Amino acid sequence: MTLPSSSHTRYSRLESRWLAEIVRRHEEASGPLEDSAALSEAQQAPAGLEDRILTRARFLAEREGWAQAPRQWLARARLASALAALLALVAGGGMAWGVLGDGSRSVNIVWALAGLLGVHVFSLMLWLVAMAAGPAAAPAGGLLGRAWLRLLGWLDRRPEATAPLAALTGLSGGGALARWGLGMLTHALWALALAAAALALLALLATRRYGFAWETTILPADVFVAFVDLLGRLPAALGFSVPDAATVVASGEAAGAGEAGRRAWSSWLLGCLLVYGLLPRLLLLAACAGLWARARARLRLDLSLPGYARLRTRLLPEAERLGVRDPAPAAAGRSGGRPHPLQGEHALAVAIELGEDLAWPLPGWAQRDTARVDGREQRRACLRRCEQHPPSRLLAVVDARVTPDRGSLVLLAELSARAVETRVWVREEGADALRPSRRSAWEAALAEQGFDRAALCPDGESALAWLEGEANGG
Repeated sequence: MTLPSSSHTRYSRLESRWLAEIVRRHEEASGPLEDSAALSEAQQAPAGLEDRILTRARFLAEREGWAQAPRQWLARARLASALAALLALVAGGGMAWGVLGDGSRSVNIVWALAGLLGVHVFSLMLWLVAMAAGPAAAPAGGLLGRAWLRLLGWLDRRPEATAPLAALTGLSGGGALARWGLGMLTHALWALALAAAALALLALLATRRYGFAWETTILPADVFVAFVDLLGRLPAALGFSVPDAATVVASGEAAGAGEAGRRAWSSWLLGCLLVYGLLPRLLLLAACAGLWARARARLRLDLSLPGYARLRTRLLPEAERLGVRDPAPAAAGRSGGRPHPLQGEHALAVAIELGEDLAWPLPGWAQRDTARVDGREQRRACLRRCEQHPPSRLLAVVDARVTPDRGSLVLLAELSARAVETRVWVREEGADALRPSRRSAWEAALAEQGFDRAALCPDGESALAWLEGEANGG
C-alpha cells in the first residue's frame, strides 16, 4: 500500500475532487470503507474539512485501485474525440463534394447553399434553444455531444466505466463543467467539419469548372437578387465577391454567366460558408471554452451531502470546530477542591466538547443532572444556568483525544468560579491508535489552571461516586 503523502503521483485540483466524489459514491452504494489509516493521514492535512476529505479520498483511491480512473476516462475521451474529429473532417469534405459534384452539370446555387449550411443552422438553432431553456434541457451538450458519449461508451463497455463521468457531474459545479465541455466539443467538431468543407470547396473550385444557376417556376428574378444581396453583405465586408443583379439574372437564364460570373458565385458561396458556418462555431467554441474554464475554477465538493457530512466529526476534532473564542485567562479561578463562598443547590455534570462517538449522558447517569457544551450558545446557556443556580458539585467531562485549547480551559475556569467544588474527568474510552489519548497534556494544562491531581477523577465510577457524595452527605 502506498500512502498519498509518500506517493509520487501528483493530482490536479480537478482530479482530487473527482476522486473524492468517486469514493463518496462507492461508500454510499456499498457501505463505508475501512479508513483508519486514511483518517490518520488526513489528520496531517491543513485544518479544513474539504482538504482533509481530499487527502482521505486520495489515500483510499490509491489503496482500492481507483486513482487512475479519472485519467483513464480522460484518455478514452481523447481517443473518442480524435475519432469524432476524423469523422467530422471526412463528413465536411464529403459535404463539399456532394453539393458541387464532378462539374458535369450546373450547380443549383440554392441547393448548394442549403447542403453546406442547412444541417449546421438547424442544429445550431436547437442548441441555442436548449441552452436558453436551462441545463435540464441540454444535459449532454447537443446531438453531437450525445453521439460522442455513445462513442465513448462503445470504447469501454464495462459497467464501471461510466462511474467517472457520473462522479464528475455529481460535483458541485460538475454539471456546468460537463455541459460547457460537451458544448465546446460540439462546436469544435462542427468547426472542423465546416473548415474541411471550405477547404474541399476551395480545392474543387480551383481544379474544376463549375457553372452556377438558380431555377424556379413561380418566383421572379428580383427575389433571388435580393436574397443574394442580403446574404452577401457580411461576406462582402470581409472581401468576398458578391454577384451583381445582372449576374444573378443571367444565372437564372443559363448556367454560363461567363468567367466573371462563375468567380463571383464561387466567392459568394465560399464566403457564406465561412461567415455563416465556420465563424459562428468558432465564436461559440471560444465562449464555451471560457465558461468551461470558469466552471472548472468553481468546482467544489458538496459538503452538505450525507457522505461528506458524516466525515465532519471524524476529520475535524471538536476543539477545532469550536475554536478559541476567548483570550487566555489571567488566572484560572481556583482549584477544584478549595472552599467557595457560594451555597450550592445540586450536583451537575457537564460534557465539554465531547466526541459524538462517546455516549452522554452515560447509561447509569440517567438520574443525574447533566449538560453538554459543544458550541457558543450551549456555553452561554450553561454559564447562565450555573450563575443562577450554583452547583454544589460540578463535574467537567472532557475528551482525552482532543488537545486542550484555550477556549476549553477558559470555560473550565468560568464554570469553576460558579460552583462550590469542581472536579474534572478526562474521559479516555474513545482513544485508539488513530486518535491517541492526550491525558498527560490535559493534566499539565489543568495543573497550570490550578486543578491538582486531587481534582481529577481517574474514571467514570469515581466521577459518579464523587457526584453522588452530595446525596450521600459525602
